Amino acid sequence: MPMKSKIILLLTLMLSLGISTKAQFYTCEQLQEDIESWNKLMNSNNTKWALAIRDKGMYKTNTDGSFEYVYILQTTDSVDIPTLRKIGFDFIVYAFNISNSTRADIETNSPQDGVIYKGKVTGVGEFIGFGEYNKINANVHFDIRFKPNRIRFSVKIQEYQVLKTSGGSLVENRMVYVKDCFPLNEKSDHKKSYAMAFVNSNSNCLNLAKRYLDYLNKHIKESQPTNVEDW
Repeated sequence: MPMKSKIILLLTLMLSLGISTKAQFYTCEQLQEDIESWNKLMNSNNTKWALAIRDKGMYKTNTDGSFEYVYILQTTDSVDIPTLRKIGFDFIVYAFNISNSTRADIETNSPQDGVIYKGKVTGVGEFIGFGEYNKINANVHFDIRFKPNRIRFSVKIQEYQVLKTSGGSLVENRMVYVKDCFPLNEKSDHKKSYAMAFVNSNSNCLNLAKRYLDYLNKHIKESQPTNVEDW
């Protein structure tokens, strides 16, 4: 699928997945506000769109140069942390199609009150040179922490992976810091390509947050015991 079409598809998906008006176990008003703000920023010109995202400042800028989306999901009820961790691990498997062995590693290396995962969103951008093709992926870092009545959800991107192929073979695999690329660095090379990567990366962060909230609300209800007298 052409990259421009991919962006349009991704954002159409977001538009159709607004926060449900039905009763939810966990809610997050800030996420709803950010999705509404994002929809107002949409622009057919990726360069202008990337600059608008940067200037809007919906994300948090960290000292390591990464941009991060942080949401506090709240509920009036109390949920045990082991249940929340299991749903968190299940979501990572669902969203990134990881293997059982990778899941086991994540469970081992995550804290007792959370889920930590480093993954990848592929094909957020591209640029073509003479006889070569460069694909841009985004490395994402999840840090989800649980308390009985609230969850801190964080997803951040610090670097892109640039894969260069020539003649059908991989000839280079390098990491590029987001802070060194357009629009965070307006003097960078491949401005249009990195503008596309920036737009897609931010879109993916918002979509992943939304998907997690939906997944959590669906499966938290399934995990709750049913009182046979309440019918």
